[in-house]
Amino acid sequence: MTETTRTTVTLSKTSMNQVEELVGVFGNTPASVISRIVEHFFDYGRFDDVLDKLRVKKREMYPPNEAIINRKITNLFKGANRIPFKDFIDYLEVDPHLILKNIHIWTEKYNIKIIENIVIKE
Repeated sequence: MTETTRTTVTLSKTSMNQVEELVGVFGNTPASVISRIVEHFFDYGRFDDVLDKLRVKKREMYPPNEAIINRKITNLFKGANRIPFKDFIDYLEVDPHLILKNIHIWTEKYNIKIIENIVIKE
């Protein structure tokens, strides 16, 4: 059986009316209809661009603390000495602007350089 977590949602009357119309067709209860709608939103890839934009916005608004970034950079270069810049950004899970803002510090601290979109550990 799939592991689940409970939550409470509040919907407008209009949205709840739409949910009620789907009871019996898309689920047996309003909760199961809402659950299936949310699962479709995440699972079927039609909203991946929206989710990516929201993740980027969250990274801008709430950057990780310095200790997490330090640990990730240290761990990343334990197994490699050349990493594509895009993979570096993705692994750190930070806004690219944060990297550009701090790269002058990180180059000295971690002995790295960026050459032709490759992050190189010297």
